[in-house]
Amino acid sequence: MELIETNLKGCFVIQPKTFSDSRGALTKVFHSPTFKELGLRVDFQEEYYSVSSKGVVRGLHFQVPPDDHVKCVSCLNGSIFDVVVDIRTSSPTFGQHYSTVLDHRNPTLLYIPPGMAHGFLSLEEGSIFLNRTTTVFSPSCDSGIRWDSCGIDWPEMEYIVSEKDQKMPALEDYNSPF
Repeated sequence: MELIETNLKGCFVIQPKTFSDSRGALTKVFHSPTFKELGLRVDFQEEYYSVSSKGVVRGLHFQVPPDDHVKCVSCLNGSIFDVVVDIRTSSPTFGQHYSTVLDHRNPTLLYIPPGMAHGFLSLEEGSIFLNRTTTVFSPSCDSGIRWDSCGIDWPEMEYIVSEKDQKMPALEDYNSPF
């Protein structure tokens, strides 16, 4: 696996190796010894996936302390426009974001440290998003900011946004505990 730095400290793109032959392909998306060697956390406690229609926006989500966590995300089918926003008030990149396209045809992971809001836009019908976290989902620590409040240049299309995500506070109105 290759670790690629982003403009946000502690947020990395992970490029795993894919092995292909006449039968198809195999990609290892987690390998504890390699993650440890790269200085990444390996104590993941929960993993889930979502299936989204084209145009679905999910986010920008995070968990606040004491159940904040590292996320390691990837796209298993289709493609997503994936975004991370730094909400660590003492960070020199506070309020800045990193975006990339995660596509199952070019397997890539995004490693997201605590103190960052995360979200994505499904670019295709039936995109499958995989999320691995170092803490279990905690409703009392669940939080977020509005997906359209951070200066992100989202791909233009008809957006489908949940009522919950529409009601999130804007970044400028959010009092970050990070």
